Amino acid sequence: MLAGACAAFAAFEIVKHQGWTIPAGIVGAALPLAGRLGKPVRVVAGHWAPPVVVLAAFTFLPDTNEQAAPGFTLGLTWLTHVAIARAARKSAA
Repeated sequence: MLAGACAAFAAFEIVKHQGWTIPAGIVGAALPLAGRLGKPVRVVAGHWAPPVVVLAAFTFLPDTNEQAAPGFTLGLTWLTHVAIARAARKSAA
């Protein structure tokens, strides 16, 4: 359920802001795949905390929505990927 809500909100953000949110969304969705580089990277890239920190940082630190949108979208698509991966693991078990 969280994965579906995050995916829908990420799509909304990409359509609303466009510009740099499109590549940021692609990078955020692909970031957990970087976990194939080694175990420390896989642990960080596949955990829920780093994308939540990115979301919080881009919610409170930038001055305008236009400055916040790409980083926020990156964190949101990253969190979506992590939620989908965790849901797939739970259903397979």
